[in-house]
Amino acid sequence: MKCKRDSDGREIDHHTLQVMRQQAVKAVKNGQTAASVAAAMGVNIRTVFRWLSDFTTGGQNALLAKKITGRPPLVTPDEMRWIAETVRDKTPWQMRLEFGLWTLSLIGEVIYRQFGKRLTSPSVGRIMRLLGFKPQKPLYRAWLRIPIKTATYSDFKTTRHSDTKTAGGADVEVGC
Repeated sequence: MKCKRDSDGREIDHHTLQVMRQQAVKAVKNGQTAASVAAAMGVNIRTVFRWLSDFTTGGQNALLAKKITGRPPLVTPDEMRWIAETVRDKTPWQMRLEFGLWTLSLIGEVIYRQFGKRLTSPSVGRIMRLLGFKPQKPLYRAWLRIPIKTATYSDFKTTRHSDTKTAGGADVEVGC
């Protein structure tokens, strides 16, 4: 069944609705009928009666716009500050993690260790975006920045010896 109205009070911002409620109560108190006020404001007559009921029980404060509540945040502002400082100033190795680059799962693990809150990777990603961090692909050079790996890699390249063997008349290099 299609709604008869083109507009809906849910689409109006809260401050405007507050003014509408106050004007409706004032108009009814000045002698207009609830039906005429409802028609003039484009709301249902039941809505006007509810506003009148709220006014009689709670006074002018009952007509004020209320703060919209939502789901409480997963992490407090102090915890967000700690996460930002940790990711910015420390490496995963300093936090006793095995991988050298920050990933969402590693950040989630650090949050769990520090605060005892288990967060999913998408939740950690939202937190990191709120903190201003953006995902990046690591450069190939980052692999070479690990001192032990770099030494092993450079030793492999410099001390590699090759034997030249012939196989069917062609030279073939065999490295160790």
